Amino acid sequence: MATTSLPVYLDYAAATPVDERVIKEMISCLSLEGTFANSAARDHVYGWQAADKVETARGQVAELVGASPLEITFTSGATESSNLAILGLARALKEQGDPRRHLITSLIEHKAVLECCRYLESHGYRVTWLTPLPDGSISPEQVAAALEEDTFLVSVAEANSVVGTISDVRAIARVCKARGVYFHTDMAQSAGYTGQVLKDSAIALASLTPEKLCGPKGVGALYISRALKVPVAPLILGGGQERGLRSGTVATHQVAGMGKAFEIMLKEGKSDYARLNALRDKLKQGLSALGGVKVNGSEEHHLPGVLSVTFEGVEGRTLLPSLRGVAASTGSACSSASLTPSYVLKALGLSDADAFASVRLSLGRFTTEEEVDKVLDIFKKTLPGLRQAFSATGD
Repeated sequence: MATTSLPVYLDYAAATPVDERVIKEMISCLSLEGTFANSAARDHVYGWQAADKVETARGQVAELVGASPLEITFTSGATESSNLAILGLARALKEQGDPRRHLITSLIEHKAVLECCRYLESHGYRVTWLTPLPDGSISPEQVAAALEEDTFLVSVAEANSVVGTISDVRAIARVCKARGVYFHTDMAQSAGYTGQVLKDSAIALASLTPEKLCGPKGVGALYISRALKVPVAPLILGGGQERGLRSGTVATHQVAGMGKAFEIMLKEGKSDYARLNALRDKLKQGLSALGGVKVNGSEEHHLPGVLSVTFEGVEGRTLLPSLRGVAASTGSACSSASLTPSYVLKALGLSDADAFASVRLSLGRFTTEEEVDKVLDIFKKTLPGLRQAFSATGD
């Protein structure tokens, strides 16, 4: 039987393979011999064991981001966490009689944030949509200038998933706190890489997920600062699990997998960061040597494994399909089914043609130097033909 050679996987910013250590932890929560019970079942030892497993995971998640376990609420993923943060806060404040109806976000946030803001906008709220700086960051000065008396929330991601640029969310949070405004950040891409310590910050809410850290999909968490006493109303009603903030039977195996992924990141994050940064530099240098290559995003403040590049003289729609040995993307996975150019790259000022001719190459824990060499070789062999074909069309 003929074997199929799979392409090199460079789409870690979309999804990561689950670490074998995480898989082992999850399996231990599935069978009769494992911790399979409902963690809310308080009448027998099986439920107690499941509850212990959930609380252990809560502590592991909290430790990575420098929070208290009591500030961690488990959800189904970062999308739900962002929905709970934005819509839950808006609902709670409205129920308390708070008259504020203005919020601030940026044009390059994850769709989970953008769609929540659009939903509120359609229900009488006002939204200020910040345009990112050329390097893909949002500055504290931009936020300060946009704050109004009516502002109750600002939501800006710590790291952008398409270009990898990191914004100084601690500074933004301080600006917000000084004005009595709550600040939410999406840390789906950045947790464990930036060394963010939430307990010493003015960050009120933060969305977390293990799926970018070689953990499982379908689970996440929302950090809610106790210090800031953030009011959040539940979006899912039922049995009152997760201290009434998120009803539904807690998926012990998913939560345990998240905890293990965060524990591994706490121990190995620094070495992962250094190795990935070195591989990213090698990839960037190798591609730059081909000429006509522009790096999108910050050259200084960026995630260690995300590299967005635009290739001049290429018909963008043929670029990715021609790179048969590389599994990459043009932008965030939540928009990859769209035939329109990346809204993030467009917000950074790229033309439609340049946005289409851009590729996000994202590396992760299992990416090897040999794979980077192979990818560079593929680009070296493929680009000349694509440019020649593009030139021949007279465009």
